[in-house]
Amino acid sequence: MKLHKLSIFTLVLVSTCISYPQKNEAVLSGFVTDATTGEALVGTNILLYKDSLTTSSSHFRGTATNNFGFYAIPSLTVGRYILVARNIGYKTSVSEVLVTISKGTVRFNIQLNTENIKLGEVVVTGEREDKGKVSTIDVAPELLSKLPSMSGEVDLFKSLQLLPGIKVASELSSGLYIRGGSPDQTLALVDGIIVYNPSHLGNFTSTFNTNALQNIRLIKGAFPAEYGGRLSSVLDIKLRSGTKEKNKGSLSLGTINSNLFLEGPLSGISTYMISGRKMYYDVFQKTFDKNSSTPRYNYYDLNSKITLNLSESDIVSISGMLSNDKLYNPSGNSFGDYDIEWKNNTLGLNWLHVNQNSLLLSSSINYIDYQFKSILNQNAKSVNSTGYYSLSKLRDIYAKFNAEVNWHSDHTMKIGTELALHNYDLIYNDYYDELLEKNLYSQPDLISTEAALFLQNEWQISPLLKTNIGGRVYYFKSKKYLKVEPRFSLAYNFTDNIIFKAAYATAHQFLHLIIRNDISLPTDLWYPSSNVIEPNKSTQYVLGIDSYFDNQNYLLSIEGYYKDIKNLYEFKNAAQAKKDEPIESLFTKGEGEAYGIEFFINKREGDFAGWIGYTLSWTRRLFDELNNGIIFYPRYDRRHDVSVAVTYNASENLSFGLTWAYATGQGFSLPSGQYEFQGIGFDNTKNLQFNYPQRNDFRLPSYHKLDLSGNYKFTWFSMLCEVYVSLFNVYNRKNAFAYYAVTDERSNSTNSGYSSAQIKRITLFPFIPTVGFNIKF
Repeated sequence: MKLHKLSIFTLVLVSTCISYPQKNEAVLSGFVTDATTGEALVGTNILLYKDSLTTSSSHFRGTATNNFGFYAIPSLTVGRYILVARNIGYKTSVSEVLVTISKGTVRFNIQLNTENIKLGEVVVTGEREDKGKVSTIDVAPELLSKLPSMSGEVDLFKSLQLLPGIKVASELSSGLYIRGGSPDQTLALVDGIIVYNPSHLGNFTSTFNTNALQNIRLIKGAFPAEYGGRLSSVLDIKLRSGTKEKNKGSLSLGTINSNLFLEGPLSGISTYMISGRKMYYDVFQKTFDKNSSTPRYNYYDLNSKITLNLSESDIVSISGMLSNDKLYNPSGNSFGDYDIEWKNNTLGLNWLHVNQNSLLLSSSINYIDYQFKSILNQNAKSVNSTGYYSLSKLRDIYAKFNAEVNWHSDHTMKIGTELALHNYDLIYNDYYDELLEKNLYSQPDLISTEAALFLQNEWQISPLLKTNIGGRVYYFKSKKYLKVEPRFSLAYNFTDNIIFKAAYATAHQFLHLIIRNDISLPTDLWYPSSNVIEPNKSTQYVLGIDSYFDNQNYLLSIEGYYKDIKNLYEFKNAAQAKKDEPIESLFTKGEGEAYGIEFFINKREGDFAGWIGYTLSWTRRLFDELNNGIIFYPRYDRRHDVSVAVTYNASENLSFGLTWAYATGQGFSLPSGQYEFQGIGFDNTKNLQFNYPQRNDFRLPSYHKLDLSGNYKFTWFSMLCEVYVSLFNVYNRKNAFAYYAVTDERSNSTNSGYSSAQIKRITLFPFIPTVGFNIKF
């Protein structure tokens, strides 16, 4: 009944926005695109002047294009205007616009031509860029292309890890840990489609080919109301639509991976884009590192998109993605046998429509199919050896409807509704049994329904003060959860170069990622909220200040945060699956907090550019049934984190990149002593046991690593080519991934068959040089 009422309320509210009354004033709106490719240009600054444009005149109105390249300037009277559009890397467009109607919409689309010039050589007087976004980073893929990458392509996830507040649990983990939140707490969107696991193992690269990316936005915390369903952060990615000019492509061949990218027109109104990659690192390992205990690994992925420009006001796009990762043990590994695999399959249909009132309406329906399987059989010599088998299959259908309303020159309102149907198939056991996997669908499915409504308003209160006020209402049918999430942020300009920022946000999450903390390998088990398992809840606070200096060539940013999290779930100690008992009986509930301060200095222009970041942070957990009810620090808690990223353009064709990272070692549990347990009765064998004082009370050695790269571009038979050399882990740092104990059977004259324990260490990814060749055609 609540779901029905919420749906009716949403339809009424959205219908009201669509048909909102206008005063006797016109709205100027349109799309800004690349003149050659037809790609939407996100974040283009739009300045509107009255009557004429002179060096001394001040702009009359200003705005910026949204994620679809759309802009709207309301409340215009009849008259003559000059419109200026500017975007980094494009020639500034200056156009005359005549508004001849007193009410309605004046459509004016803009096409910008590329311009290869240094940023510092262009000065345009007008509205400065929007610097008041809290905890938000907009990333242009081409700006990352000069940083070192083991695979030779733009390495999005590795680059994001070099920013303050972002880290990974270890080199063998997947996903980003942002401000103390686990990977499942980051909302990853690709063209509005949720991706449950958006990274490949070790974060070599993201699950999407970065050649296919148009725009990337990362919000590290306290995100606005238009995003929901996750606790911690947002990674919002937009794919390229494909060029309308002609068929183009690129081919990259490397020692451990290769990729192919194609795009072009299908017809006069449609374009396509398709990209695929294959990493064969396990072949490299088997050939050159046969006796190593480093896990074997490979992956492939495929991204594609078709865009149809049906009219000036209607754009339809179809996006899809396939990916598969596989991690398995090398022969002769003393740790044991393991086989870990995960798959992402998504398909989305989106319709973008601009109505007669210049309202931007976006409707989409998405299908998501995600699977994660873990099989672990530890070596019999491992102390307290355990087996582990889990399989999560998630299938979702999402329907979304959003509207953007530019109802006033100082206000932009966004409203939307979402409906999701979740279907989960889950297996958890202490050992692998093929029959369990084959009979997966004989078990009862977990089905749940989720609905949400959001409303937010960006308000330019004064030239110095800007706010974003909004909220979300959530309904989760399994236990009839109805949650309200207020969101608020503000930015105040003390001067043109000093900006104060603050934000507050409440968020809920109805899907949990349950991880075995006593196992170092990935053991992801996704589980929905239910009558027993409550949804996560986070409350976030952010304060920060940005300072620009040296003619805005440098940026110094300082930002502090605090996050309180309720209803966290982990496996109980020594959790063992039992027949006819639900999986949730193995979980225990707790709470956590994360807080810290981030420092970021960025040189933004010139041949020599880059940044230095430093984070001081704490992440803590408290569970009544874990660690004797004492606060502990999870594995991804890192007290100190330093990152350096530098690029240098030696010439127009030759560039170099350098990255260096340092982090406090992750926590792990190490026994303080050992004892033997004597069997009773006929079984009088001795079993060696360990005494663990507290969880994660020891630290691995500090992690640090240096990567270098060089790129040289040239023309060959009228084709643009590039040769790259990447040096991964230059000084061959043996960063520890895990410690584990094994028994050592010894014989001597006084005690035959005496058992002792040894602590062994696994290190990952030594010095790896890679070379490759890219060609664009």
